[in-house]
Parts: sequence; structure tokens; C-alpha cells
Amino acid sequence: MKILIDKNIPYVEHFFADHLDQIEYFSDEDFEIENVKEESVVVVRSTYKTHGKKIPESIKFLCSASTGEDHIDKKELNKMKIPYAFSTGANAIAVAEYVFSTLALMLKERKFDKNFHAAAIIGCGNIGGKVIKTLDTFHFEAYGYDPLNVDCEYSNTLTNESEFIEYSGDQIGDEYGLYEALAGEVLHDIEYTATIKLISLHVPLHDGIDIRNKDLTKQQFQRLLGPYGAYSIVRGKVLSPADFDEASHLFPTKNIINKEILEQLSDGAIIINTSRGGVVCEKDFLELDDDLHYIRLISDVFENEPNINKDFLDKNLFATPHIAGHSQYARYQMTKMAYENVANFLGIKNTEKENILENKIVDFDKNTFDQDMKEFGLPVSLMLDTYNPKLDHFECADFKKIRDNYNSRIGYSQVVIKGCEDDSDRIALKMLGFKVQDS
Repeated sequence: MKILIDKNIPYVEHFFADHLDQIEYFSDEDFEIENVKEESVVVVRSTYKTHGKKIPESIKFLCSASTGEDHIDKKELNKMKIPYAFSTGANAIAVAEYVFSTLALMLKERKFDKNFHAAAIIGCGNIGGKVIKTLDTFHFEAYGYDPLNVDCEYSNTLTNESEFIEYSGDQIGDEYGLYEALAGEVLHDIEYTATIKLISLHVPLHDGIDIRNKDLTKQQFQRLLGPYGAYSIVRGKVLSPADFDEASHLFPTKNIINKEILEQLSDGAIIINTSRGGVVCEKDFLELDDDLHYIRLISDVFENEPNINKDFLDKNLFATPHIAGHSQYARYQMTKMAYENVANFLGIKNTEKENILENKIVDFDKNTFDQDMKEFGLPVSLMLDTYNPKLDHFECADFKKIRDNYNSRIGYSQVVIKGCEDDSDRIALKMLGFKVQDS
């Protein structure tokens, strides 16, 4: 069976070394899946979309070396009984590191002050959950918002520094809960002690959870139901089952950051979007009057990629070409998972491969570490020396070229700190993901 693989997926020859005679490479912009005649396994990236394409019966397995899933028409594949798989969760650490380095940059540039400002994490799954828990550990004031995540609130991992805000709207599916959360109002006995100045987005892109087709986990579904089988609103308003049935979609994320949200944020607020283009309404951001509402946007994702809007790009504080999840470690893990998925489908032996990623050895600078922790609450010098996202700012025309060939970024987990003796320092470094050499 042929294995068709996007040529821009790294480490393929390392993982598929025993099956190179079966591999044919393709470029995503030229690949016509409709014309595949021979029985094949196809391995794509998130840049290849199957929606609207006629998938032939010759495709026996479709694998994406990505964590996002919205580029694959799963309903059509299910109808055709074609199995598929993703590298789920493989880049979560890299995206969290991107957010941490961006925060470090904002701290160093005096655009965010831990003593007066708070962070809001929208979406508290694999990535957002790690971000809020790490910020909490370093005693930043942070607030999580995720109406469908029942684990974050009751995980016992959050201290008094952070809180979890439930959905608090008046009607099914409205967006007032997020509006109120970002406005800094008192919700559920939570009283903000600092101005929300940084918002990090970690949600999938969709028009809302389809409750008629039960597009919810059992836990989520039960949470949305009241004690008598009706939909319960946090404010105490209970709707009947009939009301619940009339609502087709809940909690849409498309354009969730829109004019209404943008205009009520504090002046100089920072939005980091590493989730999906379309979560932030680009039109509303472009039309925002900077003299009345000065918002700093840092985008890694855009509408209509790779043909992105130059005006929107230019209005960002800075932007990166959809590489937040692309540390060497993350890309290595994504290809590894893709290989394992293909091997499992083909029923071939999954040969464990030796890790070929190189570590970077760094001498611990105790004086700089202590000064940064005192001044900023994070070891910003070490974090930015490891990765400074501002250095990945790009020109509009170069988006695809840079993204396709991006594989030089060192992840925190590839940095080995030597000479760190203090136990509390070692714990802090490990919490961020750095490796610490034994004494």
C-alpha cells in the first residue's frame, strides 16, 4: 500500500525509515486527493483541507500530523467509513511555551505588570489548562473561562491566585458570560483585584456545539442540564426541556472576540491568539478606533490562510506565521504520533526510534534569575533567550514559505540548565518545562 505524505512534514525519513519504498511525497497546494487511484494511506498537515473534496475509495486511511481537526471533514469520512487520526495534544507544550515567552516579552517591555494586571485564559483544555495552572504556580492573577470544561474548576490544582469562571449568560448560547468575565465584574463571589490586561485564546473554531446531534461529551451534557432534566443557567434561571430543544448550538467561538468585546477591554489590553483564525473578528479589529480603544493584538493565526490580510497583519503589535505549536520537540512528537497511527492501521511493528533532537546546555545565571523573579515574577531573560516570538515577525507575502520551512525553534524541554543548586529555583524551572541537570 502506498503512503502519501506531505513533503513539509519533518522527521519522516527518521520515523518511516523501514517503509521509504512505499512513500510518495506531495505538496499540499498541488495535491489532488480526488485523483488517487492506488490504495493509499495519506498523511497531511493542517494546511490541507478535505471539505468539499471528493475522497475516493482508494483512500484507506487519512492521518493528519496536526492537533487541530477542523481541516478534515470527519462527517464525510465517517459516511464513507474511512478511518482517520490526528496527532492530538502533541503541540500543546509548544503553544504554552509560546504564550509564556510572549508574556515574558510583555513583562520586559512594561506592557504587563504582575502587580496590577491579571490574565484571562479563554479555553482551558490541554493548552489553556497548562497556561493557567503555570501562571497560578508563579502567583499571577489569572482567570479561566471555559463553559464546557468541568475538570478545570474542580481539579484542585488552582490556588487562590486563580479562579475558574463558568458561563453566566441569560440565554442559551449567548455571549454575555464572556463579556462579563472580561469586563471584570463580580461573578460567583469572585472579585477581581487587578485589571485584566492579557487575554490568551485557546479554543477550536466552530459555530457552536450542536446539542441536537449531541455533539457533547456525557460530562458536558450533564453539566448543562439542571436537576430535573432542564437547562440550568448559573444565575438561577431554569429553562424547560422544550426551550433546551429549540437551541441548536451553544457557545460559538467564531468571532468570539468581536466589536462588543474589543470596545470594553481596558486600554492597552493584550490579546494573544494561537487558536484559529476567525476566533478574532479581523473586520471588527480593523475598524476599531485606536484613539478610543487601544488594543494590542498578537496573532499567530489568521483568516484565509495562507492569503492573509496585510492591513490586519500590520495592525498587530507583532505576528507570527502559524508556528506557535512548532517547536522542534512538538513537530517531532507530531510526526512520531502520525507514524504510530499509520503503523497501527497497517498492522506493522511500531519500532521505537532513538530521539535525534539535540539539547542546548545553558549555565544557570543565579543573579539574573533572582533579579528577573523579583522584578517580573518569571525568569524572563532565560525564557526570551530560549525563544523570543517577536523575532518570528514576518512580511505578508512570506507567510507560507516561512511556515512550510519552519523547524529551528528550540523548545524549553530541549534546554538543559546546569549549575542550579537551589531546590525552589529548580522547581520553578521545571514547572516552565526546562530540564535541570542533577548536581
